[in-house]
Amino acid sequence: MTSTSQAVKCRSCGRSLRAAGSVARGIGPRCAAIEAAFNGLSDKQRDKARQLIVDGGVVKVRKGIYRAAAEDGGAVHTASVNGNCTCEWGRRRVSATAKTCYVVAVARLMANPRRTMRRSDLAKAA
Repeated sequence: MTSTSQAVKCRSCGRSLRAAGSVARGIGPRCAAIEAAFNGLSDKQRDKARQLIVDGGVVKVRKGIYRAAAEDGGAVHTASVNGNCTCEWGRRRVSATAKTCYVVAVARLMANPRRTMRRSDLAKAA
C-alpha cells in the first residue's frame, strides 16, 4: 500500500487493513472469523455467544472439544467443532450442519480464531 492510496477500513470493526487479501475482501481476518462462526445465528444467539466469550465461560477440553457454562450456571454443555452439542438446542437440531446452537458457534470460533481473542473484538464486530 502506497502513501498515495487511501486507507481501507474493515467493514465490521473499522480498523485499517494492510494485508492485500483483507483489503480485497474489505474485512480483517478476525472479523471474518467472527462472521463465519456466527453465520446463521439469530441476534439473540449472537448476543449469548458474545457474552459467553466475554465471561470466559468456554474451556478447551481437547482438540475440537469445548465445555461451556449454561446461562443459568446450573449446567455445563459440551460442544464440538463438528456441530454436536449437549445443550437443548444442540440435541434438537436437524443435522450437525444446521447451526442453531450458539455454543457450537463459540467452539468453532475458539478453535479457529485467526489470532488471540480480545474482548474488544466482539464489541467492534457487533
